[in-house]
Parts: sequence; structure tokens; C-alpha cells
Amino acid sequence: MNESYIHRLNVVTKLFLFLCIIVAVFLFNHPLPNLVLAVVLLAFVLPAKLNLKGMFATLSGLRVIIILIVAMSMFTAQASAFKNESSKQVLFVLWKWPATLGGLYQGLTFTLRIFIMVLATCTFTITTPIDDLLSFLNRVHAPYELSIVVAIAISFVPTLMNKKDMIFQAQRARGAGINDKGGIRQLIAYIPIMVPLVTNSILMADNLSISMTNRGYGANKSWTDMIDKHAEAKDYIVMFFGLVFTAGLFVVRYVFNVGAI
Repeated sequence: MNESYIHRLNVVTKLFLFLCIIVAVFLFNHPLPNLVLAVVLLAFVLPAKLNLKGMFATLSGLRVIIILIVAMSMFTAQASAFKNESSKQVLFVLWKWPATLGGLYQGLTFTLRIFIMVLATCTFTITTPIDDLLSFLNRVHAPYELSIVVAIAISFVPTLMNKKDMIFQAQRARGAGINDKGGIRQLIAYIPIMVPLVTNSILMADNLSISMTNRGYGANKSWTDMIDKHAEAKDYIVMFFGLVFTAGLFVVRYVFNVGAI
């Protein structure tokens, strides 16, 4: 598989863009600017043709939670907390609880923030080799304990997901009633999946600790990188445009007062 233009960016550039996204996503309380930010991020990510099916499947599974977030925001948000008079508008009253327009905006904003953060995180983890990230942590003199935590978090979560799918298919082939309806039945049906998954996780952790001990991990506070990658001209250009875009969002938010509810 050929590397995309996002793969070829330096890890520092990707971390800088990720930081810009984190700052930008919390600037606005109105869903419209966050929707624009989501569209801009999709326009940057989708041409790279990354495998994001797992991300969209995860978000699809969260649709009930997302609906609950929006509903709870509509009924729990206090009208006095909104600056704009239009946001204080009551859409309807359910028994004694009024649903405000500002609460709806707030719930949609939470939903868009979840989508943007998940998309940015998945894009970063997919396009950034673990060696590049560990090399960056070494250059900034981060503790080796932090490095191993980051390595495990990025490397072993996809591995566990693959093992879960394998166990799922194996137990289904053995006739396990995984698709049984009803909350109690589903909990019982997932026991044959969770037990081998937890067992495999413990064995993986044990093998990892033995491998790290044999390789003397942590004996030295620093290590030599096999490949020393430096930022190129394209990285500085991308970081410049990211900085200009983020600065423009600050101007739109605090000078023109756009995006407040």
C-alpha cells in the first residue's frame, strides 16, 4: 500500500496539527462553526483514502448515546446561561421541562466535537508509525515510562480489536448465541468472548514484559534512533497554514463574536 501525503508528513507536523484541532474544536459553542471545521478536516483526510471503516462503525454504534446527549442537553441547559436571545427560545415543553434552542445547539456541538476528535485521533494513529512517535518522545527527553505507555496504547489496542473479532467468529462458529435479544441474554452470550479476550490480554502483557526485560528496556535513559527524520519544507508550509487557520478562528470567535450561543 502506497503511503498517502499524510503519512509523509513529519510526526512533529502531525502533532502540531492535532494540537490546532484540539484548540479549534473548543473555541465555538455553536454547531455551525464546528460543522465547518468537520468539513475542512474531512476535506483534508478523505483524499488520503485511509481505512476509516472501523471509525465510522464505532460512531454508528454510538448513535443511541449521541441521541441521549442531544436530548439531555436540550432539557438540562438553563436558558439564563446563553448570551443570545435566540438561544433562549423554548422549542417545546415536555411535562414541566422546557427544551431550549440553545440546549439543542449545545448537544449538536458535543456530537460534532466527538466526531472531530475521533476522526483526528484515528487519522493520527493510522498515519504515524510507532517508531516515529517514540523517536519524537526521545528527542524531547520524555521519560521512558511515558514512551512505553504510548507504544502500548497505540500498538496493542488494534491488536486486541483483531483478537476480539477472531474470538467472535470462532465462538459464533461453535454455536454461541451472540445475537440473542435481551440485555441479560446478551451479557451471558458475551462471556465466552470476554474470558478468552482477557486471558489473551494477560498473556500478551506477560510476553511483553519478558521481551522488554530481555532487551534491557529502561536500562538507559535515552537510545539511538535507527532513522533520524527531520522536518522538510512541506512540513513547515503545512504548519504555517495550520497556524494561520487557527489564528483566523480566534479572530472570528473573539473579534467578530461568531460561534457563541
